[in-house]
Amino acid sequence: MTTAHDKLPSLAAVLGPVLDETAAEIDAFRRRDPGLSRHASSAHAGAEPVTELTLRLQDMLTGALTRAWPEVPVITQGHHAFEVLPDNCVLLAPPSGISPSGDRRADVAVTACRIRAGFPVEGIVDLPSYGVRVEVDRGMLSVTGDTDRLPAFPWDTVLTGPHHLSLARRLLPGRPVAEVPTTSIKLVLVALRRAQAAACLPTSGYSTAPWDYAGAALAVHSAGGKTIAADASNLAHSRPRAHTGWLATRTLHAAADLAPLMHAVSPPSTQDCE
Repeated sequence: MTTAHDKLPSLAAVLGPVLDETAAEIDAFRRRDPGLSRHASSAHAGAEPVTELTLRLQDMLTGALTRAWPEVPVITQGHHAFEVLPDNCVLLAPPSGISPSGDRRADVAVTACRIRAGFPVEGIVDLPSYGVRVEVDRGMLSVTGDTDRLPAFPWDTVLTGPHHLSLARRLLPGRPVAEVPTTSIKLVLVALRRAQAAACLPTSGYSTAPWDYAGAALAVHSAGGKTIAADASNLAHSRPRAHTGWLATRTLHAAADLAPLMHAVSPPSTQDCE
């Protein structure tokens, strides 16, 4: 039986053309001065500097989603990370990694995830610096672009953010641990077998907002892996919310070996878990 939901366009169909535009604008931005920046609300009820480009691209992406699904709210960084999400919505993480200081970073990502009846059903992660786009629809993973352009690590490498790098290395002596700043990129690299695992350590004060991980966690699941939060919930099959820690792995064996990461403790902080 065909339902009203089945007649709606896919997330990739709605955002694909706009993501092509955002990729072109990001590429042009990387070749010029950063321009104006201002402060905007962050997921943790604070404010952080963002470029005018980031805000403009966020408006473009939000506009495309609103035109396609006018009754479906778009939840993005202005939403507090710990608020309860609507049962039906789209989680949007606008371009991350666009620095107001003008740093030419490669860790730029745009991610979106469609939530239906409270659970993630479609995801898209666009990595414009690498020309790679990952889409998940009804459990099927598709990749556009040359994945050989993505960074690759030794097969048993664990990826984590800059704030957790030293602690992860202490907890995993002799194991390669590499820094990748952006949550969605870490997860996509695991999904595409460029690294064995990725982790956000559950240290005090750190958290990952739902729009930062939901679409990429679907990609890990569709590739045969799992992303498990510190509270043991599967991020591809649970209601999205902020989490203070998670571990993404390609195999159950790897998850067992890396269990010490989910029991990490460090001094309090108030930064995002990246």
